Amino acid sequence: MNIEGNSETLIARQAIMNRQSECVAHELLFRGRSRDTSAVVDDGFASTMTVVQNLLGRIGIETVLGEGDGFLNCPDEFLASGFIDILPARRMVLEILESSRLGDALARRCRALRSRGFRIALDDVRAINPEMLAFLSNVDLVKIDWPYVDLDTATRITQACHAAGKIVLAEKVETPEDYAQALEIGCDLFQGFYFTRPQLLKSGNKATENSAALLGILDLVLQEADIEDIEHALKIVPSLTVKFLRLANSSSLWRTHMSEITSVRKALSLVGYKQLARWCCFMLYGADKNGETDPLAQLVMRRADFMERIAHKISPFDERLQHQAYLSALLSLAHIPQGSDAHSFMSGVAVGEAIREAVVSHSGWLGTLLTVAECAERGDFPTQAQLADLCPEGQPEALLDGLYL
Repeated sequence: MNIEGNSETLIARQAIMNRQSECVAHELLFRGRSRDTSAVVDDGFASTMTVVQNLLGRIGIETVLGEGDGFLNCPDEFLASGFIDILPARRMVLEILESSRLGDALARRCRALRSRGFRIALDDVRAINPEMLAFLSNVDLVKIDWPYVDLDTATRITQACHAAGKIVLAEKVETPEDYAQALEIGCDLFQGFYFTRPQLLKSGNKATENSAALLGILDLVLQEADIEDIEHALKIVPSLTVKFLRLANSSSLWRTHMSEITSVRKALSLVGYKQLARWCCFMLYGADKNGETDPLAQLVMRRADFMERIAHKISPFDERLQHQAYLSALLSLAHIPQGSDAHSFMSGVAVGEAIREAVVSHSGWLGTLLTVAECAERGDFPTQAQLADLCPEGQPEALLDGLYL
């Protein structure tokens, strides 16, 4: 991810208004410069991950969103990843970008996310066409790219969406005339410079959290330790406890709990061990000196998602195998920020032998999968022998084709 300028990473939020001129939500935006509201983004996944880290960790969802909802740009890679699970579904609207292909695979993913409480929006809609109309059943909201449509087209889009029971948002509304026209044709929500410019939010320049404490918590998670032991490990590091309670309170809304979570034990029961492991990954790899998501963290998160998805593709009903694949990827680079080698690092982490061998020597089934993931990261295709080790039956090339990130 290359960002113009030389300053700390920021995120921004822009208000979304209803027809009564009330702010009901904010769009969350990646920003790379403190003196400008624009950003140069050449890695959508990394930018979205930076926004999520700030939302759930460094700044906090209550500070960023208040009582309202959050709209988040979701490139295909992020939308398909497991990292989306850490978000509070009932408060999030996931925006499908204009570059996404509105096909069957995306439709299935949208249906799965909506069943868990997320809302889906089509972003930057500029025309009404059969492809868009056919996809409407998989979304909740359509955002009209106002400066790029004439009034007649905007009216037809609005009418088609309302006929399908969808909410319409007019974005990039910049003048009183824009607002009056969007209001007249029946748009439900509005966003643009006419109301507010993006408000920059500072992520802060805090050092990475105490890695020994995080490793201790992750170690307990890997051992499937009693909740009392994990609770104790969190409580002895107050700064981690505060951040974890933020995560639990944001997640609690999609678990149908309405009151604030103030107990660490209650938070653990809500978030669950898998999401706790993901959170440890966020915090362990941490941020660089500018508050920006570390490239190492970006790499390991992509690797973990890749390996988990392949394991699911090969053994869709073996959740243990999928979890092992995910953890192998998560731990495969954890020695680097600790200034250690893989063997020394893994000797102090309580994991199963299969995961240890995969990380230390790339041996075993998980080790082969890790090697395949590394091939994908380099843009190489794995050897026939590696594919055969992963998929002794069937057509391994067909299985992995299209899974490269």
